Amino acid sequence: MIRPVILIVSIFSFSVLALAQDGGSGEGGSGSGGGESMGGAGGASDFSSFDKELEQLEASQNFKGDKNSKARPKFAGLFDKTQNAILKDDLKKADELVLRLREMKPVNDYEQSRLYLIDHWYYGKQGNKELENDAASKLLSIGAGNIDSQAFVEAGMRLLKRQYNNHDIGGAIETLTNLRKEPAALVELMSVVNAVKKLDDYAEQKTNIVQKITINEKGNWSAKLFKPHFLFSGVNGEISTLEFNCANKQSTLTYKPDSVMELPEAWGSCTMKVHAKLNTTFNLIQLQQKPT
Repeated sequence: MIRPVILIVSIFSFSVLALAQDGGSGEGGSGSGGGESMGGAGGASDFSSFDKELEQLEASQNFKGDKNSKARPKFAGLFDKTQNAILKDDLKKADELVLRLREMKPVNDYEQSRLYLIDHWYYGKQGNKELENDAASKLLSIGAGNIDSQAFVEAGMRLLKRQYNNHDIGGAIETLTNLRKEPAALVELMSVVNAVKKLDDYAEQKTNIVQKITINEKGNWSAKLFKPHFLFSGVNGEISTLEFNCANKQSTLTYKPDSVMELPEAWGSCTMKVHAKLNTTFNLIQLQQKPT
């Protein structure tokens, strides 16, 4: 019997896990994860023509000659120094400069988007794809028009590929929406037209969304929830906890079988991380309507 459960739990301190780089497979979603490509066995071929990974930084973002710069001179100078350290793989120096840049506290979206870009590059160089992807997601939300279009599109397409291959429907739809704000992204999106069509179909779908997920070798799977009501079925293995990183709440919940779960509207958009034994499989069913 399915029992409704409202997710009202005490606030926990949410510590993001530092995960090792996975060798450019495109997995990772908003965090790290396993699972087949979204379209089934052949789904990954939707990205066969887009294999860009963060091997090196090709797009420079310095402020020299930027007549439209809305950044404070001190912020701009420190940004350029930080970028140069990262480009030169001087991560020891970058550690110090990134910290100083964050302590300056950006005063507008122009500065904030460039700080997200620095974080995206910095964590990418470290091989921490979870934090790299998180920074890219934040960058995509405000970066259009605030950073160079090439850097914006490269970060967005790399994130879209990872989310798509990780079954992160909600995250991929959000990234696709943000990419479309930048005209320069349209050419790249045409190279993965099959993936784009599938995501558009999901966004318009008026029925329940069912995904078959396999827990990865790190014992977790992470994705942005697309609908507020969901449940797990066909669990083969053992799920231990569900971790929620939401816009207005961070919480952990012990998994309860045979339960329909509801995310309170006040929590805002949420990324859910499922912790389970290795090779656990399950169906995640995101419900179109609230169960009665």
